[in-house]
Amino acid sequence: MSIPDRRVRRTREALHRALIELMMERAYDRITVSDVIARADVGRSTFYAHYRDKDDLLVVSCGEHLRHEIARSPDRARWTPVRVMIGLAAGYPEVYQPLIGPKATTTALRGYRSSVADILREHLDEQPGPAVDDLTVTMLSWALVGLLTAVTDRTNPVGPEPAWRRFASLCGDALPAESQETPDSP
Repeated sequence: MSIPDRRVRRTREALHRALIELMMERAYDRITVSDVIARADVGRSTFYAHYRDKDDLLVVSCGEHLRHEIARSPDRARWTPVRVMIGLAAGYPEVYQPLIGPKATTTALRGYRSSVADILREHLDEQPGPAVDDLTVTMLSWALVGLLTAVTDRTNPVGPEPAWRRFASLCGDALPAESQETPDSP
């Protein structure tokens, strides 16, 4: 994946930051593209040059953020992306609710699941050991989205440690023994 030039990066970061700030203030379904561009101080045509709609902004921005957080992790184990995703979901459930919560749009849910699958595929392709086929990656990405939904549940959230243990137990022999520890922090 190529790195966009500085202006593109700054614009995308401003739009992402604006959306997250607005999501901290009010429900995602009450946020409009006009709200986002006003907060980010960019033009409407600039927004649409980068994203189709606010769901696209949410999915793409979250995927970019996940990649950044995974790259920052000192852990290089086979399932590091899963550990990072669980920790982020536990730490920021209000950000994940519009993506995977009960009121998530089909576009956001499918887009986020696709981002998760892409991230898993990229990471697993770089790992030593047996290759993981596309059907398995698809299954794992849907399962992970379901697990993250439990982690971000508003009424009865599952903690990151039990969520990681459940993932590790379901993956069985696919996980190296040293990777079966619980995540360090959300």
